[in-house]
Amino acid sequence: NGYVSPNVMRLILSGELATQTGSGYRDLCVMFADVRDFTPLSERIEADRVVAMLNRYFERMTRAIHARDGTVDNFRGDGLMCFFGAPRPSPHPCRDGFLAAQGMLAELDGLNREFAAEGMAPIAIGISLAFGRAVVGHVGAAARHEYTAIGDVANVSARIEGLTKELGYPLLVRAEVAAALGDEARFDDLGERAIKGHSPVHVCGWPPRS
Repeated sequence: NGYVSPNVMRLILSGELATQTGSGYRDLCVMFADVRDFTPLSERIEADRVVAMLNRYFERMTRAIHARDGTVDNFRGDGLMCFFGAPRPSPHPCRDGFLAAQGMLAELDGLNREFAAEGMAPIAIGISLAFGRAVVGHVGAAARHEYTAIGDVANVSARIEGLTKELGYPLLVRAEVAAALGDEARFDDLGERAIKGHSPVHVCGWPPRS
């Protein structure tokens, strides 16, 4: 249970993960999240304290993601990748991802209040969401593999997350995500933005400033 998300664990136990139920093409909303300015922070704090802080942070973020049936793909240092819409398809993966992002920011507010009470500095995060087609399933060797998503949507989401600090929004979404949400959420339209190793993408920021 500690190594995979609950929705993946259920399919492992049922024997469905390697079947079409858990593998193949999916329409996914892919999320990346990262702690801002983590490198200078980790230089000032002992490694064991950094790990303890990250574990508290990830505990809360994962809780918000799993509450919306998200699948945590991996933790990368102070960052994480997850997706919505697999292993079982979702009728509204973008809504799932957006509500999870809101939940994560609310969880972060609570965590920062705890940090303040303990005399620790607050942390800020950047979150991105992108929607698109990807292949999900086992990737790796027979002796060591992971359940993951492969596709351009994952690359785009990772690149958009890198824009959050520059543009000053805690959440950036590709325009397709904002369109899928329709009247359920308002965003600031930030137009097309250049991202590394990819053609420019149209992004929107939340919460809106107008």
